[in-house]
Amino acid sequence: MFIFVLITIFIFIYFLLQKDNLISSKYLAATLIAYVVTIIAFIFYLAKDTYYYNVINNYFSLPKSVWKYLMFTRIPKSMIIRLLNIASLAVIYFGYCFSSSYFEKELPNKKHNFRFILFAVLFMQLIVYDPFIQNKSYMIFYPDLFHLDQIDLLKSLFHTTTVIFNIGIIIISILQLCFIYRKIYFLQFLRTYLIGEGICYTLIMFSYILIFWFSPAFLVKTSKIANIITYYSVPLKEKRMIYQIYPYYLFITILLCAFCIYKIVQIKRNVKNNVFKITKEIDAADTISKIFCHYIKNELLAITSEIELLQIESEKEVERKELLSRCDNLYQRLDMIHNSTKRAQLNLAETDMEELLNDIISGMKSDFRSCQVITRIDGDIPNVMIDSVYFEQAVKNIIENAIDSMDTIPAEDRKISISLQSVSNWIILSIADCGVGISKENMKNIFTPLYSSKPISKHWGIGLALTHRIIMAHEGKIEVDSQEKVGTNFRIMLPDMKKYIT
Repeated sequence: MFIFVLITIFIFIYFLLQKDNLISSKYLAATLIAYVVTIIAFIFYLAKDTYYYNVINNYFSLPKSVWKYLMFTRIPKSMIIRLLNIASLAVIYFGYCFSSSYFEKELPNKKHNFRFILFAVLFMQLIVYDPFIQNKSYMIFYPDLFHLDQIDLLKSLFHTTTVIFNIGIIIISILQLCFIYRKIYFLQFLRTYLIGEGICYTLIMFSYILIFWFSPAFLVKTSKIANIITYYSVPLKEKRMIYQIYPYYLFITILLCAFCIYKIVQIKRNVKNNVFKITKEIDAADTISKIFCHYIKNELLAITSEIELLQIESEKEVERKELLSRCDNLYQRLDMIHNSTKRAQLNLAETDMEELLNDIISGMKSDFRSCQVITRIDGDIPNVMIDSVYFEQAVKNIIENAIDSMDTIPAEDRKISISLQSVSNWIILSIADCGVGISKENMKNIFTPLYSSKPISKHWGIGLALTHRIIMAHEGKIEVDSQEKVGTNFRIMLPDMKKYIT
């Protein structure tokens, strides 16, 4: 039991120190610490009753010296009951907040309203089950309003109702996790968090239902005639094997939680290392790109001047104009690349993503002549904080690549699907094509500067590298799924306004 508490405290400290954690991680940490306090209060209450000595000694692996200390510590049972009630109800509340945190945008108003209602109901339970309130209410209601049998019946009905309600909230929370997993399974980043945290939460709540199903409960009995208060024993499960297995279950549970957290940290570290590597490559390529573009631009200007001074026959004038046009196009392209590699500060502003996406699509109508564009916007999309100029450039780079990837398929089969949705505090922009796809060998290099699987005359390998840097600068994420001869799907994930408000 001591090892369980120690590892739990370590996990809780880890959650507190992670500044970039999702809000779900913080709720899970609160659930975990509330669960530990529930266990401690539960053992403390059992230790006050000599009847449970064997349970304490054999089932919870508590040393005799600790049991004696807990038994003779001058802390009234009423205070221990309050601590047990507060901690057990906190497990239910924070557990629901954890699962509903993945629904930040699906049911924004209803979710917060239900949280308030849940808090009110649990707080009412805390008041009703409080030993002081039980004593005072008994003195008021008996015998003038209710007989003893009626009071016991009301208590039994109320306790049955609260047990069903509390366990129902836990089951709803677990079902919510299953539902949201079906919705975000395609998002690698969120899926990693949900699986790891979901396993931790489910293991904790399963043992909570198994052991603490009764809490809070009426553990106080008042005698008006004798003017004394007695305390009931907690309703333990009849099968003692449950309590024999429980410490081992807790130990295995906390090890699994620690393993899940380790895997989350490992994946986060790998993602950060990969981003750092790409960023470092982009930074190293900046200087080379600038020098290269500057040199080639000067050479093109010199070649253009010489072409204009050439004395040629009139029938060759058309060829000369085409040559000059090609030089001008190449110069403009180099100039765009040169300007794009210049470092600039993002000017973030609250932006309507739906409106910006419509503007981008309208501005690229000429590019969409040879393909069909399907747009889908799921529900109300919250605003984001972005630099619309840079973000538009990033989106255009992806769309242009998508159009180029469909060059080899018939025009009537070319299709680009653009969707916008809000999932768990993230705005997801997906751009999918039905082109040739990206091979596994090329997938790892698609964000590498100056890398292109196509001839350099068509692609310089700057677009996606620049896109990656722009998305990272917005504290966003970019994921790519591709299958050869099927198509490619780019997903841009941006934090919504709540990140900046909080």
